[in-house]
Amino acid sequence: MNFTLLDQAFDRLLEIGIKPFVEFGFMPQDLASGDRTVFYWKGNVTPPKDYKIWRELITAMIEHWERRYGREEMESWYYEVWNEPNLSTFWSADMAEYYKLYATTAHAVKAVNSNYRVGGPATAGRVNSFIPEFLEYCEKESVPVDFVSSHAYPVAEGIKQGDFAYNKLRPADFLANRFAEMKAEIEASAFPGLPLHITEYNSTTSSRHLLHDLPTNAAYLARTLSDAGDAAESFSYWTVSDIFLEEGIPPAPFHGGYGLITTQGIRKPTFHLFKSFARLGDELLSKGEDHIATRSDGGRIAGILWNARMSQSAVRRIDIVAAKADYTLLSWAVDEERGNPYKTWKDLGYPRYPSKEQLAFIDQSSSPLQRSRRVQADNGRLSVDIEVGKNGFTAFELIPLVDEAGSYRGLDESLLDAL
Repeated sequence: MNFTLLDQAFDRLLEIGIKPFVEFGFMPQDLASGDRTVFYWKGNVTPPKDYKIWRELITAMIEHWERRYGREEMESWYYEVWNEPNLSTFWSADMAEYYKLYATTAHAVKAVNSNYRVGGPATAGRVNSFIPEFLEYCEKESVPVDFVSSHAYPVAEGIKQGDFAYNKLRPADFLANRFAEMKAEIEASAFPGLPLHITEYNSTTSSRHLLHDLPTNAAYLARTLSDAGDAAESFSYWTVSDIFLEEGIPPAPFHGGYGLITTQGIRKPTFHLFKSFARLGDELLSKGEDHIATRSDGGRIAGILWNARMSQSAVRRIDIVAAKADYTLLSWAVDEERGNPYKTWKDLGYPRYPSKEQLAFIDQSSSPLQRSRRVQADNGRLSVDIEVGKNGFTAFELIPLVDEAGSYRGLDESLLDAL
């Protein structure tokens, strides 16, 4: 067994502060019972030809990581078995065979340390997550399970045209509602209270769908980020980067890749959506189908407004209780005209290999439009109008104003008018 490449990947993740969420799969060729594969790099999707050797492999891997990273560190990780076994693309056998694989893997992990967290079924759960069946099997066969995992994409139907895919999407609340249904299935099982982890989701199932590069993608997924945490312990956007090789080397800087950033590191609109949600506070003030507003310690108010699939920009009014009289309103907007590097790339003629100068200009155009102004509360309430662009979102912060103008000698901006 050779763990060199795994060590390099895990070392780097831990170095930058990311805890691994381990997925056991695909099948090593020497252990595979068949020759069916997926993707151009030929990941084998068949069951092991010898479950005893598969268990020995899992045991050796866990023990290797223990020696390298220590038990305490590994107890903070999660261990998921396989990927979407309910799809023949990713698992050549039936679900009964997957349950056998899960049981063998879970027992191997727990035999090394019972505190290691193992779960599944890691299904493609857009329609049927197989969560009830999976948990029924674990209860009946006394198989350990510490969490439930699944995936979901809101694709209704689609077509493939040349190098690209085009999907019709379900309503923007589909993913959050689907996660809630999965959580309800857990609560109705013999294991109520198990955490739900969505280890894959995005707007579409293709890494060649141009929607992923557009502001519309951010506006569409804002509802998911706002509501999905009510049901799921975690939900992982698929993926961080367009450096993604399931369908081969990406053909151009913008090609509809899953990522938040392009292969050249250019930030897409959805990157800024995630960054904006990360700035929200802990106290929820308001949440609806097109907005969320929060408050944090110190009185900072932060929120996000989105305009999914709208034909024109709109002005939204924020009306909240204000503890102070004066605030600074900061906002940053992403829409079809602002923070949209795809538009710049398109205006440059869709260059397959942009020059350094073109890439620099495209990168600069990826920044949201930032604005600031002072606003005042009236009788303890603060009302502000904020524009949300077509197919985009606007994030904002209201910060209690501390004006230090009086601390400067000779500061009088009215004199500038006479110059």
